[in-house]
Amino acid sequence: MSPQIVEETLFLYHSVLLGVFVAVIYDIIRILRRVVKHNRFFISLEDILYWVFCAFEVFYLLYRESSGVLRWFSVLGIALGMFLYLISISRFVVGFASEFIRKVLHIIGKALGILFFPFKKAGMKIAGVSKKTGSFTKKGGRFVKKKLTASGKMLKMILCKH
Repeated sequence: MSPQIVEETLFLYHSVLLGVFVAVIYDIIRILRRVVKHNRFFISLEDILYWVFCAFEVFYLLYRESSGVLRWFSVLGIALGMFLYLISISRFVVGFASEFIRKVLHIIGKALGILFFPFKKAGMKIAGVSKKTGSFTKKGGRFVKKKLTASGKMLKMILCKH
């Protein structure tokens, strides 16, 4: 086989691998979106950063393998790699990984809940005490307000007579 055909085949192989790599990176973003809810702003920001990353990766591949010349079979190789990954194992990877991460986070949350239970209980007791004192201060505040209002009215009546 001629060396040029071997180079072109390697170039196509690297293009397909880059397509798989880029699809795996997007699957990681999809997993994070399933685990942690995002609003539209962060989804858009993630997508922009993802496509900028992809553009740099494709540029680097083209620069390294073909001296920056755009070769359409490399673009098709990238698309082929992405397509093959997405139709083969992407759905299973995203589903399994997101469910696994959710379960791990749930277990960590339960463990932290058990660990911090005494602090939660103490906080509830403090809240109960402050609620009771709050009702006392509320009543005291109403009493003071009534007395000040009555005193203010009395002062107005005295000043208006003179």
